[in-house]
Amino acid sequence: MLAKLEPADRQVVLDALEAAQKTETELRYLADHDPLTALLNRRAFRTRLDTYVNFAARYGGRGAVMVIDVDGLKEVNDKLGHQQGDNLIRRVATMLRDRVRATDIVARLSGDEFAVLMPQSDVEGALQLGEDLRVQVADDFVNEPDLAGATISVGITMFGAESDGGAEAVLAAADQAMYRAKAEGRNRTSLFETPVEASQSESRRMTTSAKIRNAITQNRLSLATQPIQSLSDGVVQRFELLLRMRGESGELLPARSFIGVAERSGMIQELDRWVVGQALDLLGERERAGHPVSLHVNLSGASLTDISVLEYIERRLDEGDGDPARCTFEITQTARIEDLEVAASFADRLTEFGCEVAIDDYGSGFGPFEYLKRFPFDVIKIDGSFVRDLPENDADQLTVQAIVGIARGLGKQTIAEFVEDEATAQMLRAYGVDMAQGYHLGPPVSVEEALFETT
Repeated sequence: MLAKLEPADRQVVLDALEAAQKTETELRYLADHDPLTALLNRRAFRTRLDTYVNFAARYGGRGAVMVIDVDGLKEVNDKLGHQQGDNLIRRVATMLRDRVRATDIVARLSGDEFAVLMPQSDVEGALQLGEDLRVQVADDFVNEPDLAGATISVGITMFGAESDGGAEAVLAAADQAMYRAKAEGRNRTSLFETPVEASQSESRRMTTSAKIRNAITQNRLSLATQPIQSLSDGVVQRFELLLRMRGESGELLPARSFIGVAERSGMIQELDRWVVGQALDLLGERERAGHPVSLHVNLSGASLTDISVLEYIERRLDEGDGDPARCTFEITQTARIEDLEVAASFADRLTEFGCEVAIDDYGSGFGPFEYLKRFPFDVIKIDGSFVRDLPENDADQLTVQAIVGIARGLGKQTIAEFVEDEATAQMLRAYGVDMAQGYHLGPPVSVEEALFETT
């Protein structure tokens, strides 16, 4: 076909093909790499680890995996700010990349967690490298007063022909070893030689972060939905997505049973990315089916200061065919956001993408008026503690009326949570609250029941 074109036209086509290939290469790179450190990200590392573990299990050989956690990152963030924290992460990444062998693979798994894959190694070699890395990091920062507490804890596990648990079991074992190193005082190396699988007895010893990681890879996360109903006409206008995790023995666990640990262990961004991906898939699917829905997605404070989460949202919006205006991101007030300026910029970008922003749990938690001043938002969600006893509590009534007055003055909508009876619903309606949710109006149900069985 190109041969039939005029030379000038042929060159235009060739240039366009070259540009398309370059763009595809760049997108593939972004999909596999952490933007802060340029190291491989968790997904890409997991893929490579899977290849090496399967190869060793089939053909023999021994390899090692390290999970490395940066001790003291929170203290650096609290004392010097997130920019210095990011600089610390970059410096540790550079040390790891420069110190490992050319055949080793380095990745950043989460905020303060790295991993090293040594495709060919014995126990002695892996322990030696782990110790070398630990000593180098401690020595590099010891003369810097602000960073003297920045060390690393290293967990190591081996894999080979005996590894029948797969890559995830290997990674979980290294993760356990790292947490043992931290529990024993940090700034040390710990070895866990035998990868463990997630049997019921073994899972009791597994860290919660490892359980969460296993739940993601084993497809044991799910979403429930709760309807958000218009108080003026009773129409269900939106659905809030609620994260659930199925335990090893099949029980369904609510988010409150694991979110706190996920935040402390650095896994919360991974969970938020999973929920965002599911939500945007649902938006596109319902759009194509001719039954569009509007969904609310909760974002943690940690995600609001993580640029990789923002980039993930942008990429998924670009790739999908759902209407961004039908996606509302809820920002909670019950957990402190470390850097309000960064979080406000994050929220600004969400609105630029075409999404809505809701301030969740309004009236409870940290700095309610500060949030109104700093964040772009479309909806205020009135905290359920002011709604649950509304008919009997004068203070709650005055608070809800004040919040409605603020929202109306700013031209924003309101949603009341925890509506448990008709008397409360009627009172909220009289106060001018726009929407409400709660067991009286509709309990949480599965996504399939809420969004598919009725269409």
